[in-house]
Amino acid sequence: MRALLGQFRQFLFNLTGSDSLMNIVDKEMVPLSQTLPEPFRSELAGVSALSNLSLGEVTLFNVFYELFPLCTSILAEDSSGRLFHARNMDFGLFLGWNVTNSSWIIADYLRPLLVNVEFYRGGQLVFLSSHYAGYIGVLTGLRPHQFSLSVNSRVSAKTQSLAGVVEWLLGIRDQYWLGVATRAVLENATDYGQAKQRLANWKLIAPVYFILGGAKHLEGCVITRDRAAGAADIWERAAAGNHSWYLLQTNYDHWKSPNPIDNRRGPGNACMAKKGQDEAASFSGLFNVLSSIPVLNKLTVYTALMRVDDATLVAYRRQCPDPCAPW
Repeated sequence: MRALLGQFRQFLFNLTGSDSLMNIVDKEMVPLSQTLPEPFRSELAGVSALSNLSLGEVTLFNVFYELFPLCTSILAEDSSGRLFHARNMDFGLFLGWNVTNSSWIIADYLRPLLVNVEFYRGGQLVFLSSHYAGYIGVLTGLRPHQFSLSVNSRVSAKTQSLAGVVEWLLGIRDQYWLGVATRAVLENATDYGQAKQRLANWKLIAPVYFILGGAKHLEGCVITRDRAAGAADIWERAAAGNHSWYLLQTNYDHWKSPNPIDNRRGPGNACMAKKGQDEAASFSGLFNVLSSIPVLNKLTVYTALMRVDDATLVAYRRQCPDPCAPW
C-alpha cells in the first residue's frame, strides 16, 4: 500500500511539478473519511493505524477504486443448469507507464495487494470477496447459494463520478459509495431478488454496471446505473438474443457500440460463440475466454471465477506478456 501510494504521489508530482496537489488531497480526505457510516469509518482508521499510513492516504486509496476500474464480466450457465460468474479486473489506465517492463505502473503495484476474504457474522460465513488489501468496499463477491456480484465502470457517464464526489464533499450525502453499496448488499440481501432490487434503486455516487448472477436457471442480469435512483436498464439473460446461456459486459452500454479503440466486447463474444456452451460455461472455458487478447490486456490485475451453488471463489493474478494490447 505504501509503495502504491508513493507511486501515485510521484505521478502527481511529475504531472504538476510539486507535492501541493497530493498534500491538498491528503488533507481533504480526512474529513471525507469522517462522513462515511460505520463500520466503514472505523475500518479506515484501523487500516491507517496498522499500515502506518495517514488517514488521508488510506481514504484516497479507497476512493481511488470508485473512479478508475475497467473490466470484463461474464455470466454463464452450462447445459445442466450450473451457474458461473467470471471477471477480469483492469486498473491503472494513464496513471503511469513502465517503459522497461512494458506495463502500467499502478497495475504492477496492485497485483501483490490481491486478497481473498471471507466475511463472517456470529461465526457463520456470510460472503466471499476478492479485492485489494486495505480496501474496505467490495468489487467482486459471492453470497453462498444466493448470488454473485461484480462491478464494472461505466465509461460513457464517467463525468458523473466527479460530480458525485464534489457533492459528497459539499455535504450532499444521500448516495452510496460503490464499494459500500456492494458490500452492504452482500452482507444483508438474502437472495437474488433482494440484491437486484437494491442495486437497481439505491442512489450512487458514480455510474456503474452491476453484473449480478443468481442461483437458479436464467437468473442473471446486467444493471446499468446512472447516479440517480433507478436503473437506466436491466439486461436479463433471458433477453440476450441467441445466447441466453451467457451475458458479457465490458464498460459500455450493451445497446450501443463500444469505443473502437477499446473493443473487448466483440472479441469476447466471438470467443464465447466459438467455444459454445459446452466448453465455455465452465471455470476453464471462462478463464480461457478472459485470457484472450484484448480481453486480457496490460491493465488486467486479476481474473476471478465464481460458482454460487458450491460457494467457490478463486482469483488469479494476471500478466499479459507481449504481444499484448495496452487496454
